[in-house]
Amino acid sequence: MLNLKYDYAGCVKSSEKAAWTLDEVMPVGTRLDFDKPFLPERLARTSHLSFLDDQERLKLNHITSNSYLNLFGFVEEYILHMAIQHAQAEMFGNHDALRALTRFADEELKHQALFKRYRDAFDQGFGHRCEVLENASDIAGVVLSKSPIAVVVLTLHIELMTQDHYVGSVQGDDKLDPFFAKLLRNHWMEESQHARIDALELDGLASVATAEVKAKALEDYLAIGGAFDGLLKAQAEMDVRSLSKALSRTFNADEVAALVASQHQSYRYTFLVSGMRHGTFVEHFTSVFGESGAKSLSEVAQALS
Repeated sequence: MLNLKYDYAGCVKSSEKAAWTLDEVMPVGTRLDFDKPFLPERLARTSHLSFLDDQERLKLNHITSNSYLNLFGFVEEYILHMAIQHAQAEMFGNHDALRALTRFADEELKHQALFKRYRDAFDQGFGHRCEVLENASDIAGVVLSKSPIAVVVLTLHIELMTQDHYVGSVQGDDKLDPFFAKLLRNHWMEESQHARIDALELDGLASVATAEVKAKALEDYLAIGGAFDGLLKAQAEMDVRSLSKALSRTFNADEVAALVASQHQSYRYTFLVSGMRHGTFVEHFTSVFGESGAKSLSEVAQALS
């Protein structure tokens, strides 16, 4: 059992306090400021690329930010479906849980709309459309085919990593574009509420799961992470092509390899390692899978670092 000090009713109240509207965060017609970086260096990781000058690194930072939000929209496709499934299971059960889960689903839809509005503004201001991963619904189907515990654990991972990103990297960095920082702040505010709902759902599933079910869930979670790493590599390769187009510059083979490796590693940290090493995630993960499971998690995070 997870040691939780909140319930579904409390999650609803917190969600209501943290709520924001799409137009409050990003009114129609918002123009982005491309004179400043959008993501902090801890996430973008471009400073070591010596063959790029400052303006070229800034351009790569903007490309990375666009891919970053698209990747969130990508994974939130399956999270929306998961929240709806869990809400349906509570239709004639716990009404507090039903309220929390339906708010969860509605907020995920709002996040997707926010990211789409941002990407449209990005395309207009950046000058051309950058390559990003597509077919989110296909990936959602693959994720949702895995064991329910694995799906909830993965979702908890994703929700908690937004805390690491905003609180650990973005908050207080006055070098970043204030609008992008505000966008990430509002996203984190609601995702932090979703993480609590994930933990409650995980507690319910894990409390009745057999050792065999938990073992399969651990296997599935790690397998999903491995598959997602392949998608991150594909996005890294897209980013290099987008950068080459944006700069009207051809990179040699060594530079391409360095750029792909750098982008891939930054995405690995951002979307995999930061979640796997989040203190609350490790605590809940250990409660479900035991010390042996926590050791496997640590080993995978180390291998990806």
